[in-house]
Amino acid sequence: MKALLSKWFKRREETPEAPRIGTQVPRQDVEARYSDQGQVGRGGMSTVRRMRDRSLLRETALKKLDSDLAVSEEQVQRFLLEAQITGQLDHPNIVPIHELGLDAEGAYYFTMKMVEGQTLAEKIDEAGDSRLEPDRLAELLQVLIKVCEALSFAHSRGVVHRDVKPSNIMVGQFGQVYIMDWGVARILPLSEDTGSERRVAVTVDAVIDPPGSIIGSPAYMAPEQVEGVHEAIDARTDVFALGATLYNILTGRPPYNDSNYYKLLSQALCCEFEAPEDVVGADVLPPGLLRITKKAMATNPEDRYPSMMALQRDIELFMRGAWHLPSQTFPAGTAIITEGEDADDAYIITEGTCIVLKDIGGHRAKVRELGPGEVFGEMAIFSAQQRTATVEAIDDVTVMVVKREMLSSELGLNAWVGRFVKAMADRFLEIDNRLRMIESGSHAIVRPEDPDEGAG
Repeated sequence: MKALLSKWFKRREETPEAPRIGTQVPRQDVEARYSDQGQVGRGGMSTVRRMRDRSLLRETALKKLDSDLAVSEEQVQRFLLEAQITGQLDHPNIVPIHELGLDAEGAYYFTMKMVEGQTLAEKIDEAGDSRLEPDRLAELLQVLIKVCEALSFAHSRGVVHRDVKPSNIMVGQFGQVYIMDWGVARILPLSEDTGSERRVAVTVDAVIDPPGSIIGSPAYMAPEQVEGVHEAIDARTDVFALGATLYNILTGRPPYNDSNYYKLLSQALCCEFEAPEDVVGADVLPPGLLRITKKAMATNPEDRYPSMMALQRDIELFMRGAWHLPSQTFPAGTAIITEGEDADDAYIITEGTCIVLKDIGGHRAKVRELGPGEVFGEMAIFSAQQRTATVEAIDDVTVMVVKREMLSSELGLNAWVGRFVKAMADRFLEIDNRLRMIESGSHAIVRPEDPDEGAG
């Protein structure tokens, strides 16, 4: 910890003198145009008031820089930077900015759309344990998808938010979602991926971060932010923070939540957080979401999702229960599965036909034929049992292969479904074994039309 603090202080001592503000902001008669309806929020450097626009007859939000901070050139620059960046990020999930100006006392302000609703943090707290119920969880994940879309757009314009967290996400009563508070956003250096014609333009200093300074919220912060190496910040820093937000949805708390600020920073620096399944129990959390969370929150940025779009895609695939299933083709006469063998995969026929065969009292009996769209081998996925039948290709057969690991991680939002299906499979196999013993004793032959005989 001492070494960490020493590194921070050394970087802060290297802070260059901030350049002068170059923005020409017109003075406005705020009182003449707006009717003050009262304060609705307060942050570390500004207040937000509800105002009624007398000209447009609408309510708007006015964010004003506190007068005691207006003497700090760095804080004024950051306030103006927030207004200019947000004003150019024209996206349905980013609050539109209407006006930037100076009031009669010379204080900076900007107006924006008045957003009504709850923060995502409030919705998570309000939901409590019910946040993991299928419908409620789907609703919360849909909010994250919209935030992903907004952040993807911002990244395409060369802007990283740097303070993504549940309290900075607003959710309206009718499905509106906004990622708020771009006050610590950082404009990335120009790259080949982001042409100058697509980037936001600002008239103030776009790089006002003192070396070694910690900017953001430590409870959701990526390790590179805690280090204060601002040049290491990129889109994957926001990916980490959104992963930490998903962690909050799953567990009901931030990844780092020590009451001691310096211990909190140490945890974030080392990326030491308790696994979500250890917080609330693995039996109530969908494995697919656990995998997504851990990948988004990887210590090394190279191990995270490379973009917000990639993270969004995985969340959407989870919600749809979609899989990427490998295909395999078997020539006619090939045994695809063999009775008595150990296995952990199942098959979905896409082309061709198969025959199901079972050994009954030493006789090889035909059970039935299978065609496109039918499934076999499914019992091996849910129960650690040997194959109960042989399946051979009658002609050339193409199948999609479903692995046990894939199915267990992608069962969808109802985590208990897997346990239910496994119990049903065990019960079926128990009955099947009893029937086999009876049939073996009487040398019975299974008729092809028997509908209850499967191919496990």
